[in-house]
Amino acid sequence: MSGSDCGSIFAWDRYTGKNVMLVTADQHVVNCVRPHPTLPILASSGIDYDIKVWMPLAQESHFSEEVASKLMKRNAVMLEETRDIITVPASFMIRMLACMHTLRNRQDGAGDGGIADGGGAGGANADAGAANEHNADTESDASEG
Repeated sequence: MSGSDCGSIFAWDRYTGKNVMLVTADQHVVNCVRPHPTLPILASSGIDYDIKVWMPLAQESHFSEEVASKLMKRNAVMLEETRDIITVPASFMIRMLACMHTLRNRQDGAGDGGIADGGGAGGANADAGAANEHNADTESDASEG
């Protein structure tokens, strides 16, 4: 028995390896599946905070081997397409981006005389001096012509 990234629970016959059960258990991912030790009861959980408890109600099985086979093929394609992708929680990404922003601000402020805040030797004063030199060159060109 196993959970899946497609939100399903799959169960196989232990002797034949044949898929015998498919349950749509979650809208996203099923991370954990645990059977009751003696009763036909199953507990599952996904990425949310809910634990779902499953037990058979129907007398007959509604399992479709064709549907299960299509779903497993689709899962294999999704696995191949996302093989190089790492999924991380949003809170981790926000923390990482905040750290990168802090480091970038430190580097901009410390290494080049304060360009980030417009001050220091390489900041706005140097830009103003370059503009004044450009204006002086333009004025001398105009007086010559």
